[in-house]
Amino acid sequence: MIRNYLTIALRSIFRNKLTAFINIAGLALAMSSALLIYLFVVDELSYDSYHSNADRTFRVTRNFLNPEGASTLHLAAVSPPFGPLLKNDFGEIEVMARTLQYNLVMAIEENGERTKIASENEVYMTEPDLFKIFDIPIIAGNPKALERPLTVMLSERVAKKYFETTDVIGKRMKAGQRLDLEVTGVFKDFPLQSHWHPEFMISFSTLNDSTIYGRRNLETNWGNNSFSTYVLLEQGADPKKIETHFPAFLDKHYGTYAIANYGAPPDFIASKRTTIFLQKVTDVHLRSHLDSELEVGGNINNVYMMSVIGLFIILIACFNFVNLSTARATKRAKEVGLRKVVGAFKNQLIVQYLSESMMVALFALVLAIGISLLSLGWLNDFTRKALELNIISNWTIVSGLTAFALLVGILAGIYPAFMISSFKPALVLKGQQGSVKGKGGIRKSLVVIQFAISITLIIATAITIQQLDYLNSRALGFDKNKVITLPFYFELAENYDSFYNELTKSSSIKNVGRSSRLPTGRLLDSQGEARIMKGDSLVNSGVNLKYVTTDYEFFDTYNIKMAAGRGFSKSIPADDSLAFIINEAGVRKMGWKSNEEGINKDFQYGGTKGKLIGVVKDFHFESLHQEITPMIFFISRGNYNNITVKIASDNIQTGIEHLRKVWKEFLPIRPFDYQFISDRYQKLYEGEQKQGQLFTVFAGLAIFIACLGLFGLATFNTMQRIKEIGVRKVLGASMPGILALLSKEIVVLIMAANLVAWPLAWYFMNEWLKGFAYHIDMNVFVYLLAAALAIIIALITVSTQTIKAALTNPAKTLRYE
Repeated sequence: MIRNYLTIALRSIFRNKLTAFINIAGLALAMSSALLIYLFVVDELSYDSYHSNADRTFRVTRNFLNPEGASTLHLAAVSPPFGPLLKNDFGEIEVMARTLQYNLVMAIEENGERTKIASENEVYMTEPDLFKIFDIPIIAGNPKALERPLTVMLSERVAKKYFETTDVIGKRMKAGQRLDLEVTGVFKDFPLQSHWHPEFMISFSTLNDSTIYGRRNLETNWGNNSFSTYVLLEQGADPKKIETHFPAFLDKHYGTYAIANYGAPPDFIASKRTTIFLQKVTDVHLRSHLDSELEVGGNINNVYMMSVIGLFIILIACFNFVNLSTARATKRAKEVGLRKVVGAFKNQLIVQYLSESMMVALFALVLAIGISLLSLGWLNDFTRKALELNIISNWTIVSGLTAFALLVGILAGIYPAFMISSFKPALVLKGQQGSVKGKGGIRKSLVVIQFAISITLIIATAITIQQLDYLNSRALGFDKNKVITLPFYFELAENYDSFYNELTKSSSIKNVGRSSRLPTGRLLDSQGEARIMKGDSLVNSGVNLKYVTTDYEFFDTYNIKMAAGRGFSKSIPADDSLAFIINEAGVRKMGWKSNEEGINKDFQYGGTKGKLIGVVKDFHFESLHQEITPMIFFISRGNYNNITVKIASDNIQTGIEHLRKVWKEFLPIRPFDYQFISDRYQKLYEGEQKQGQLFTVFAGLAIFIACLGLFGLATFNTMQRIKEIGVRKVLGASMPGILALLSKEIVVLIMAANLVAWPLAWYFMNEWLKGFAYHIDMNVFVYLLAAALAIIIALITVSTQTIKAALTNPAKTLRYE
C-alpha cells in the first residue's frame, strides 16, 4: 500500500513539473533559511550554558540612582569590596571570585631583550576560585598556583603564539614595564559561546602590591567599579530572596564607610543611591546591555526577530503549496470521483495526497541542505561565528531535519488533502466542481498574508536604511574625519611635551590632544553632583555630571566649538587645576537662562572648588542611542588614557608614517596600534547595519518565494480562463482590456495586503526607533513606495502569463467548442 502511494505521488509530481518545481524550490529556499536561522538561534541561546553549574552561577551588577530614584548608570562590574563582603554575609553563596581586566603589553624577555611584543586586551587578574565556578579545562598546571603573586596561566592559543608549545610551565613573561610573571599553567581556549574570552589569567594576589593596586584599595575602594564579580549559589538558593537583603547590606557596609570616610551626611542612606543585583550568567550574552560589559553581546530581540522571519518564510512557502494544490483541485476532481467510485475511502485519499506533499517536502529538504551548505560560509562571515552543519556524523540533526520536512509537508498538504478528498463523485463526474466549500477565498486570503509579510519586510528594510543614513549624516558637533587615536602609556607622562613637539614639527599633523575617554565611547565616570553659585553661596545643583579629563588641545583637536566663555589656556596657571568647562546640556539642567550665566563664577565638582570658565556646544560624545548628557571637562595632569591626533594633510598615510616614526622613538617597546575615530563611529551601529542587511536579504527572499507561488497561480488561473479570453476577444475585447481583466484581482489582493502590512510595520518599526534618542520620523512615502513596489513586482510576475493569454489566437482556444 505504501509503495503504491509513493509510486502515484512520484507520477503526480513528474506529471505536473511546473507546479512541482515551484513547490520544491519555494520550500527548499524556505527550509534553507529556517535551517540557517535555527543554527544561529541555537548558537545564541547556548552562551555560557556549557558550564555544569550555569543554572546557579550569577554575576553581581551595580546600579546608580539619582535623588529621584531613577537609574543613571548600570554597571556590569562592581567595586572590589563587594565580593568578599557578600561571601561573608550570605551563607547561600558557596563560592565567590573576582576578575579585573587589563590592557597590557606582553612579551618574552631573554638575555635582557624583549621579543614577541604585543598589546593584549584579554588580560585578567583572576582569583583561583573562578575555576570552581566555571568549567575551564586545564591542559597543564594547577589553578592553585594562582594563589601566589606574579603567576599567570595562558590560554592554549596564546601559549602557542608566544612559545609555539603548550609545554610552558616555568617559562617567564613580561607584562607591561613592571610585572615579571611565572607561567604556571595552560587552559583550553574558551568556546565562542562564552560572554568573555580571557587569554591571560594573572594571579589576583598580584594586585596586593601597593604599586599596582594595593590591599587597602581592594578593601575600601567603593568607587572603582571595574571588578567582574561572580558567585556560585548553593543548590536550591533563591537569588530573588537574596536580593531582598541587599539594601540592608549596602547600608551596613557602604553607607557606614561613606559617612566615615567620604564626607557623606549622617543621614546618608546608601541603598537610596546605589543598588546591586544578581544576574544569571546565561543571561549575560543576550539579555544584558549594561555599561562596561566585557564584550559586545547579542540581543534577545534579534533572536526573536530571526525566529519570526524564519517562521514567516516557511509559512509563505507552505501557503504557495496550499494555493497551488487547491487551485489544481478542480483539475483532479474527476480523478477523485473515479477513485471513490471504484471503492477508495476518504482516509485513503487523504493519505495519498499527504504522501505527495511529504514527498515534495523531502525533495525540498535535500535541495535545502545543499543551499544551506553553500550559504553557511556567508552566514559565518556575516555573524562572525563558526556555525557547522554536520549532516553526516550527527544523526540527531538528520532525524530532526527529516521530521521537520515531514511536518512542513503535513502542514502544507493537510488542507488540500481534506478539500480534494471531500469532492462528491456524482457531481464531479457530471463535469461540476464537486467541492463542498470555497470559491477561491482561502487562496486569496493566503496571497494577502504572503504579500503582507513581504511588504512589512520591505518597509522595515527601507526605514532601517533611512535611519542608518541619518546616523551617518547627522552633524555630531565634533570632527571625526582624519582623526586617529592611540593608547596613552605612562612612559609618556614625563616627556610628553617633547613627544608633542616632535609630532607637531611635521605639517602633516594639525593637533594632538589627550583625554580620559574618547568620543564614540561611553561616559561612565562621575564624581557626583556639582555645586553652583546661588546668591552669595555655593549650593548643590542636583545635577549629576559625567566627567572627561582633557588637556589644553582636546577641543581644538576635535574642532569642538565654544558656546560661551573660553577654553583651557596654558597661559593661565589656574586652568590646570581650578577651571571647569561644561556643555550646553549641563547648562539646561542647572536651570540657567543662558550659557553665559555661570561663566567666571565659583563652581565646585568632585571636592575641588574653582571657576566655570566656559561652555562648549553640545556634541554627541556617545552614540545616537543615548541623549546628550550633562558633561564637565577639566585638566588632569595624569588621568589620561588616550592620545588623539588630527591629521592635517590630505595624504593621511604621510601623517601616519610620521606618527609611527615618533612613536617608535619615544615608545620603542609599545606596539603602534591606532584607530580612526570614524571607524569607531561606524562600529557603534554595526548591529543596525547587519539588521538592515538581514532585512534586505529576507525581504527579497520572502518576495521571491511569494512570487513563485503567484506565478504558478497566475499560470493555472490563466489556463482556466483561456476560453473566456477567446470569447472576449471574438466579441471585440482589446488586449489592454484583457490584461486589465487578468491583473485586476492581483492588484486588489496586493492593496488588501498593504492594509494588513502598514499598521504592523508602523508598530514594530516605531518600537525599534524608540531605541535611538535621535531618529528619523517615519514618512508615509515609504509605505506608498512599498505598496507600489509590491504591485509592480506582482504584475511583472504574472505578466508573462497574462500577455501570453491576451496574445493567443481565439481560433486555437475555441476550436473544440
